[in-house]
Amino acid sequence: MSWLGASLVPMLLSVAPVMSQEVLKPLSPRFTPDPQVYAGKAGGDVSLQAIATAKANGTCQGLTQQGPNHSLTVQKNFGFLSLKVSGDRDLSLLVKGPDGIYCRSGKSPELSGAWVSGKYEIWVGTNDGDRANYQLSISETSQ
Repeated sequence: MSWLGASLVPMLLSVAPVMSQEVLKPLSPRFTPDPQVYAGKAGGDVSLQAIATAKANGTCQGLTQQGPNHSLTVQKNFGFLSLKVSGDRDLSLLVKGPDGIYCRSGKSPELSGAWVSGKYEIWVGTNDGDRANYQLSISETSQ
């Protein structure tokens, strides 16, 4: 019986790879190129609602990974900044920053408006937790 337990350990460890957080290029107004574009994988087994808590602005739906997909440092206040994720399925976007927690879901969820300087953590999820490729774009113009 002990051979079965030992053989399951490597299989279980390979099922849930550790996803690393991508640190994005710090931004100040008039950054180039505009937009900044990054790629990633959405999904996981952690509820976005659990990460957002009840304090979120917007509805947090779906599942993501435990740690943020990206972290972004905004070096100076922006009068307007747009952060948008898109892929071949509905996605959820959760951003925790110095001025609150924001959630959006849909085909290409977007958070835009004034952004204050500070550090932002960004999660991208899917409705069912399945892995999905996405593109994250950050722009000073409406996308």
